[in-house]
Amino acid sequence: MRKVFLVVFLFAFLNAMLFSAGSNEMKKSDNGLVIGQVFWGLHDSYQQAHQKQTARYLDELGIKYIPIDGQMKPEVQTAAMEDLIARKVDGIICQAYDQQSMEVSIAAAQEAGIPVVSFVNVSNGNVKYPSMEISEEDGAIEMGRIIGESFKEVFPGKNLKLVTVSDPAVEWAHNQRTLAFVKGLEMAVPNFEYVFNGGKSDRESAFKVIEDVMQRDSDVNLIFGYNAENGLGAYAALETNGRGQAEGGIPKTEIVVSVDGSTPEILKVADPRSSYQATLGLRPRKNARACVDLLLDVINGKVDMHATDANKKVVSFVIDSSMSIDEIQKFLLDEWDLSIDIKEEIGLK
Repeated sequence: MRKVFLVVFLFAFLNAMLFSAGSNEMKKSDNGLVIGQVFWGLHDSYQQAHQKQTARYLDELGIKYIPIDGQMKPEVQTAAMEDLIARKVDGIICQAYDQQSMEVSIAAAQEAGIPVVSFVNVSNGNVKYPSMEISEEDGAIEMGRIIGESFKEVFPGKNLKLVTVSDPAVEWAHNQRTLAFVKGLEMAVPNFEYVFNGGKSDRESAFKVIEDVMQRDSDVNLIFGYNAENGLGAYAALETNGRGQAEGGIPKTEIVVSVDGSTPEILKVADPRSSYQATLGLRPRKNARACVDLLLDVINGKVDMHATDANKKVVSFVIDSSMSIDEIQKFLLDEWDLSIDIKEEIGLK
């Protein structure tokens, strides 16, 4: 039997401080505010859920919302920031694809008197601003350790051959997710072969990476994707080549893991016929509300727009296929606002 692993990571700040309902004293009647948001890229399922949860929360507060797709392009994000500044919004939430260019835009917004809260990216230069951090490093390390232990149980005596589908240019994700996962893996399996790292942040690139790698080394048996698109793209390549299978939850040829905790990832993890074994789950509902709460604290004068010591941290945790269907369905309903019959979705009914 596979080892059950469900790891919950709580960081320095209490949830009560992050997500208390009365933290901003905003009422439905306070509907004069306008908040803009520049997303990293709305092709991504997590980003879509984050937008949906932000829209719902701001509607509850009676605040107008202007979301813009950053398309993973610095020039698109810059244009989006310029547009929001020209509209004279009351505040902006952003997640930079390229932090340096985004910080130029943040400085321009601040000069116009518009506060900005960053999601993920943390100020480390001359431009100062508060951030909602995803402090995933500890979680990714632990997931790497757990997967390493699981690998030894599932494939006793086999040499571990790792491929990571990760873009080093997206520094925060590559460091906190990919390199942290590798660090944890080394704790359990000190002598493994790191076959390859590469890819971007989309399924097509991930598919190609895994197809190319398998042509050179078909014995690859552990694949890590640093986001949902990379994990699912990698898995699709395995399926195309007759792999990615499990029996009774036990992988036959490889283990696949990724980060985001999106619905497609979770459905793969829940399927006992799939070698997709775990995902480091994000919480779009809590993350979205935390970003809004921090920005409202700045707008209301509780946090300075240039503060770097008022950052908040959000929660991530490992979801694995040993979780019950009820547990997984509750997570999807609470965080992703999805009510689905998982057994029906994965064809077990």
